[in-house]
Amino acid sequence: MSRAYRIRVRESLHRVIRATDHVSTQLELLEILPSDQMAQLLAEELQRRGFQRRGQSLSRRDQGITIQIDPETASVTVRAEAQDRVELAAEGIAVLDRDSGSAQTESAKEAVRQGLRQDLEAYLARREAEIQQQVTAKLEDCLADLRQELNQVVNRVTAEALKTKAAQIGQIKEMTEDRESGSLTIVLEV
Repeated sequence: MSRAYRIRVRESLHRVIRATDHVSTQLELLEILPSDQMAQLLAEELQRRGFQRRGQSLSRRDQGITIQIDPETASVTVRAEAQDRVELAAEGIAVLDRDSGSAQTESAKEAVRQGLRQDLEAYLARREAEIQQQVTAKLEDCLADLRQELNQVVNRVTAEALKTKAAQIGQIKEMTEDRESGSLTIVLEV
């Protein structure tokens, strides 16, 4: 009669999961002034709102969300990122007959090890999908507030451009501006 024995097999997995999502769009700026002047007004307004110059573009980063705006082209890219360090471990058992040879023992160990790896990889894939969903949800939440802020930026840049253009055309007699509603009235003497 042969006797059975157990072999414990441990498998571990260490990874850093990274997830990103992004959206790109264009600001709709009227060409009231030449494009270089409009870009300058846009850059100034963005800097007042906390954007930092990085090369040709301006960007702001907050809680894993990066907003990047190129004032020359008025293109906007919003990127959400997250990462998670995952350390997994699993243990399996192979039951063998004492009379089995070392080749069969190694084969059984490898079979258990493969099963453990597949389980760990499946868990890792589910975790990666969860993190990706969280990043996408975070980006969607950010876009509503950002859309409102960018509309305000466009309104301010347009108002400043209109004031500059009006001063170029003639003498400004009267100007009333309501920043809340975005209305601007300029009376000129040409």
